[in-house]
Amino acid sequence: MRVTQNMSSNNAIYNLQQGAARLAKLQDLTSSGKNVNTPSDDPIAARLLVDIGDKLKSSDQYASNISKATSWLDYTSTALTGMSDIINLAEKVAGSMNSGSADASIRQSAHDQLVELKKQMVDLGNTQYGDQYIFGGASNTTRPFNQNDNTYTGDSTQLGIEISQNSTISLNVTGDRILKGSGSSPSYGSTDILATFDNLIAAVGDNSTPSNVSAISRGAIDLQAGAQQLNNAVSDVLSRTTRLDNMLTLNDNSKNALLAIASNVQNVDYAKLGVELSQQQTAYNAALATTAKIQGMSLLNYM
Repeated sequence: MRVTQNMSSNNAIYNLQQGAARLAKLQDLTSSGKNVNTPSDDPIAARLLVDIGDKLKSSDQYASNISKATSWLDYTSTALTGMSDIINLAEKVAGSMNSGSADASIRQSAHDQLVELKKQMVDLGNTQYGDQYIFGGASNTTRPFNQNDNTYTGDSTQLGIEISQNSTISLNVTGDRILKGSGSSPSYGSTDILATFDNLIAAVGDNSTPSNVSAISRGAIDLQAGAQQLNNAVSDVLSRTTRLDNMLTLNDNSKNALLAIASNVQNVDYAKLGVELSQQQTAYNAALATTAKIQGMSLLNYM
């Protein structure tokens, strides 16, 4: 087959275009610092990077959920600790009155202390996280307790939040479980702490009512059961918080591993790229010079 001048020209132009394209790609890699700028650069790597991106978004959401759950449980723990302190103070008052008192002023003082302690207990039962009542269950936009009535107006719903793929944790502790001694899974005890306060207030008497010694003794026993009930709730919250800490560490480690994989796939090796760019630039310049000489020759050069 005869090679014509036109065929030589087309072949030279094609080779120059290919060389220019390779040079442009290397320059793009140098500029962006990324191996994959479009899916066509490396379809397999591009798909891997998309998958990693989705997993990183999920990881960030899990981290946000863990942070929210941790803050909620911290508020819960603080409130429960306050309730336990109130129970301890009430036990001291009951202990000081375990034999009753013939002194009306002493009875009135013990009465007033217990009334105030119960008010504080109800206030803690109405603790809020933002605009939500942490002990109200799913009905957390209204106060679950009031000072004049021992009824619980919240519900027993355990609010779950996802902290990793297919793994959730209960966000809250409900007021019926901790102060009313009802509910199950978990159940912390069966003592109605608010009713116990009312019974003990009545038992100690006041400046016009004598003490009921046997009722004071029963109230003291019920307070001990209430204290254990609160301790059980505190232990539950602590175990959840520990689990959240562990999941946060696991989530961070997973995220760092994904970022490392993405970096290995995506980030260019500038040292290697510099060598390739220099070689391609030299080859392209040589091709340009050679093509210019060939294209400028004809039969007249040999006559």
